[in-house]
Amino acid sequence: MPKKYRRLRKKENIIVFPGTFERLVEQGTNFVQQEKFDEAVVAFDQAIVYEPDHPDFLGPYAVALYETKDFERAKEIAAMLLHSGTSNYVEAMELYLTICIQLQEYEEVEMTIETLLDEKIIPIDLLTKFKYLRDLNSRLAERYDTDELPPAGTLFTFEDFIEMDVLMQQKSLASLEGTDLRQMTMVLEDIAESVHLSPLVITFALTLLHQANYNKELTVRKFGREVVVTPAQMTLPGHDEQTQNVLLELEQRMLQDPSRYEMVRGLIEKFAITAFPFSWGNYPADEVADAYLLYIDSLFSGEELPDTPLCTLIKQLDNDSDF
Repeated sequence: MPKKYRRLRKKENIIVFPGTFERLVEQGTNFVQQEKFDEAVVAFDQAIVYEPDHPDFLGPYAVALYETKDFERAKEIAAMLLHSGTSNYVEAMELYLTICIQLQEYEEVEMTIETLLDEKIIPIDLLTKFKYLRDLNSRLAERYDTDELPPAGTLFTFEDFIEMDVLMQQKSLASLEGTDLRQMTMVLEDIAESVHLSPLVITFALTLLHQANYNKELTVRKFGREVVVTPAQMTLPGHDEQTQNVLLELEQRMLQDPSRYEMVRGLIEKFAITAFPFSWGNYPADEVADAYLLYIDSLFSGEELPDTPLCTLIKQLDNDSDF
């Protein structure tokens, strides 16, 4: 039986080896999953040269461009995705509209969402999300007309932020990473000192203020506790000495049980991020390690944890965290 060969691609009379396009798409997609968006853009920029009309990678390509703040190109790729006949049309439309809001194309967003609602294209379970996008777009359009553009770096106000759901809040803060935060520090200060927002969101705001070298004191309240911090002087979540000592203690105890160690490690990292800037208190590393081993055992056995302040704290933060 004759051997089948894969189709050769040509670009400007140069033969492209079979698998090159697929390899670039796979690399770019993996980079997006790892949140290495700059590397993803490089891979997709090469892939699109070989197959400009191929729809499979346009979604992650648009996401990578959005995350690297290349909104003009992100919109172009998102539009190509919409016109490709993708089965995830509504998801692609949400991405496209989010990009348009970043580009301050408020009229296009309003008209598009109204059309989608009128024609009942949006599934019922996504109606709330699209109505939120429409409302946010309307508020921004009213605030920043053609004669009054927002200050550079001002993407949302605190009032806008508290009306978002938790997922959108996290995405909004994530969009600020690596940017000039001078116009956003007052909003981040309000977020960090809020008692109504999720602990994870407050942690994210504090890490951004640390990035901005913010030297003023803030009062942070979580889980009934209160502390005054200076973001520029903080250690980032999980990098403090106590957390590192607890991890080292558990690693030494669990050399023969690496899978169980990884589970405990995940719980500790979750605690460090959720509780930040708070810790377990003044407990030594071995007592914290003991409490986590008891907690892991209780999860598997269903037995009650000992009624100690440390065990209660660990269980509370694991149950109350939002990731």
